[in-house]
Amino acid sequence: MKKICIIILLLFTNLSISQSDSVDAKVIKMMEVLGSTDRMKAVVDNIIKSQEAESPELIDSEYWQTFKKEEIDYDEFLQMLIPIYKKHFTIEEIESITEFYSSPIGQSMVKKSPLVSAESIQAGNVWGQKVFEKIQMNFNKPLTDKFNSPTKDCSELKNGKFRYFDIENNEVIVTRRNDIQEERVNGSLYKLKLEWVNDCQYKVWNYQEDGDYKDVKPFIVTIYEYTDSIYKFVYKQESGNEYFDGEMEIMK
Repeated sequence: MKKICIIILLLFTNLSISQSDSVDAKVIKMMEVLGSTDRMKAVVDNIIKSQEAESPELIDSEYWQTFKKEEIDYDEFLQMLIPIYKKHFTIEEIESITEFYSSPIGQSMVKKSPLVSAESIQAGNVWGQKVFEKIQMNFNKPLTDKFNSPTKDCSELKNGKFRYFDIENNEVIVTRRNDIQEERVNGSLYKLKLEWVNDCQYKVWNYQEDGDYKDVKPFIVTIYEYTDSIYKFVYKQESGNEYFDGEMEIMK
């Protein structure tokens, strides 16, 4: 009786191993028709190309041929993938996927997928940039509206003394004389050139001693509200699409 039990146990053990091997073989077959090995080789080739860029003396050298032959074990990676596929796919799914991708249409899809993916990424980047610009536009809309709606009669703000606090909460004292603005902060003096576009909007550049501003992009400042004590403004760099706002105290 004991011998019979041992024989039965061995039969079930061998059957289990055989079934496991069979499933592993099906997974490997599926990965083969999906082109997984080719993609792994492409990844390794890309890594090698990036290394060659850093070490040009190794380009097309025997070193890489030996390295790929002796050091890269693709089967090791395939064995690492097998339990992942077995975890997420049933045998029936594995067989169906293999059957489809073994067909001419399936193989055509495998061969063309890298090209489709590359072009899709490029298209996605273009589309994503448009989405980003729309998000920025909507996010900045309140500031954009203020930037495009200057208040009236800012003549009193073209000369005088003003004060504001920078992003580090440092006090900045401003002295403005028509087209020149000086800003003093923490004992340092900074000089700016102004050009009034209209009554309540002006451009501002870092002052150039040689008077050459053709290669310097100015900021455009719109004053959209002011009282006897403060004025509020929105500004952006010329040709830019990012808006900022601020507030200046009018010093008597």
